[in-house]
Amino acid sequence: MAIGFDPRSLLYLPIYVGLIASAIFYLIELWSSAQFFRPRPALRPPFQPPVTVLKPLKGVDVQLYENLLTLCRQQYPIFQVLCGVADADDPAIPVVRRLQREFPELDLELVVDGRIYGSNYKVSNLHNMYQRAKYDLIVLADSDIRVGPQYLTRVVEPLRNRGIGVSTCLYRATSTGGLPTLIERLFINTDFAALVMLARKVEKASYAFGATIGIRREVLEEIGGFLPIADLLADDYEIGYRVFTRGYVNALSAEVVETVLAVGTWRRLYDHQVRWARTYRVNRPGGYFGSLLTHGTFWALLNVLANGFSPLSCAVSGGVLALRHVVAARMGAHLHSDTHWWELLLVVPKDLFLTGVWFAAFGGNTVVWSGHRFEVNASGAMVDLTDSPPIDAAGEPGEALATRRRA
Repeated sequence: MAIGFDPRSLLYLPIYVGLIASAIFYLIELWSSAQFFRPRPALRPPFQPPVTVLKPLKGVDVQLYENLLTLCRQQYPIFQVLCGVADADDPAIPVVRRLQREFPELDLELVVDGRIYGSNYKVSNLHNMYQRAKYDLIVLADSDIRVGPQYLTRVVEPLRNRGIGVSTCLYRATSTGGLPTLIERLFINTDFAALVMLARKVEKASYAFGATIGIRREVLEEIGGFLPIADLLADDYEIGYRVFTRGYVNALSAEVVETVLAVGTWRRLYDHQVRWARTYRVNRPGGYFGSLLTHGTFWALLNVLANGFSPLSCAVSGGVLALRHVVAARMGAHLHSDTHWWELLLVVPKDLFLTGVWFAAFGGNTVVWSGHRFEVNASGAMVDLTDSPPIDAAGEPGEALATRRRA
């Protein structure tokens, strides 16, 4: 009897590949996280050279005072904190002034400088603060994070090794309430950390995370400082990547910082996720396309739909979903994120929402960031599409400056 070819089998092949790949990735994430989060012996004496911390600010993030307060309470011998704003009327200024009064002994300086060097206004802020940095060890820290008292000690520890170019760290999220905020919290606590754990085993670290980047001045100068990335969307990734391409190793420190979320609306949640997805797609297109294989919930759903909810398909998909929930629970425990059991009930709809965002990232090249809408080209450079872009130091509109720099 002749054996015929069933063309439908080609339709099932991607589903089966997705199921197998995602299950393997989940196992790798569990293995990698168990290694990374195991207790580490304390190193003595600690590595504590003088540090300058750059804190770019714009407006008052949720609980900004509490976030900055944790930095002021560092158990570290010598450190300088530079808080930078571009506008003399920025509402973050009174918060910094309050901390200056409360910690008169702390080397805490406010830098008000509106000069713009490109369309990434955060990078301009960093460059302006960097001119006031006293010390040769630099730590960049986002405004929306809070840290433990040993934060600086743990972040700079990897830089004891001169072969380490960048030290960065994971972060966990705390929700201030609301379902959109909870969804983003779950993404950070159960997806982001898990993907980092996966990356530790399948590739060399060529990235850094904006929550915290520790870098020596000489290495920062070797990649040209901040100005070469003044137009680029993914400034944190670019710093890590440019350091990596010069032969340094990028290290993930033992510190886990915390970000306090207040997403508010579904639209803001969608804009956040699309910005992150399009950033990934632009900077690492091959990796982004392949990342769909990590969407186990998506493949599990397709499997039962394609097979008419057969007992075998339900068993296989159920196994993948069970493994997915184990990863989510373990990541939450490792990060000490206080993820409640009932929050895990939202993992499936959250995963499917993120799969939708994955596809939406191919639907355009605009992102929304800090109240501005940007167009991002293939190189990762941005053009501000807002009606009144800021004015740079030479009196040019920021968009014109960005165009001139790319030319």
